[in-house]
Amino acid sequence: MAVADTRIVRTAGNVLTEHGPKLLPVTIVCRQPGPSGFFDREVYRADIGFAYSGSTLSALAAHALSNTLLSKLIGNPGAPPPALNEVAHFIAGASAEYMREVGQLSGTDGLFSAIVFGWCPQQRTLRTFELRPRLANAQFWVDMQEHSLNPIRVGGTAAESSIVIGSSPALLKEAIDKELGDAKAREEVHQIVAFDAPRRALRHLIVENASEMIGGTVQQAWATASGFQIVSNVEPIALRPPSPRNVGTFILGFDAADIQTVGNYRVASDGR
Repeated sequence: MAVADTRIVRTAGNVLTEHGPKLLPVTIVCRQPGPSGFFDREVYRADIGFAYSGSTLSALAAHALSNTLLSKLIGNPGAPPPALNEVAHFIAGASAEYMREVGQLSGTDGLFSAIVFGWCPQQRTLRTFELRPRLANAQFWVDMQEHSLNPIRVGGTAAESSIVIGSSPALLKEAIDKELGDAKAREEVHQIVAFDAPRRALRHLIVENASEMIGGTVQQAWATASGFQIVSNVEPIALRPPSPRNVGTFILGFDAADIQTVGNYRVASDGR
């Protein structure tokens, strides 16, 4: 499960939008030769998660390139789909390219950190990789580190069960620890209480205006063996944009009921 705030800023106090997406899907599609001899037989399709913090331009460009290219993979008959570490390595390369380009004029403002997470078809388990920019001795690269996370639990800590990137990681970890500790004190030991602790912690930071860099609303997503899904949230009054309705589901702070239809279809408000 992943959560993010939706505030995008130029500098502290200079808010560009309160509706910025920071949790995005990456689609992987593998094709092999079909009876015609062309690469027209789809043998694998999956969605994984991409979360980022930092330069929006660099991150969204890296995501767009990665998403486009990873949906056009071709291979020999019988070739297995790429492992998640191989996909994360590819995304790290795309990220490095854009950070180098944007950084030529923006300096360190062109850098971002990211997390690639989802189901690995090779190891058949959920895996998580953190991508961080590194600069030393006039050399730039993106470091990739895999994290093995323990299941989040009431009475546990954020350090053992989560990865936090962004401008205030200590602040969010402390808030998560408080949520888990308070739940233990109330003897609420059900797993769903622990699972929801990061979302509640981030929501409290937004409501309390704990940092100028954190704001907007809560974006939530999760990855399972079935793929990656953005989740709609029922937000508290303090987080909602002005709306005549008292209840509703929101996507990036936008009321799902106000989003226009697409032909004969409408946007589903899946999740919670």
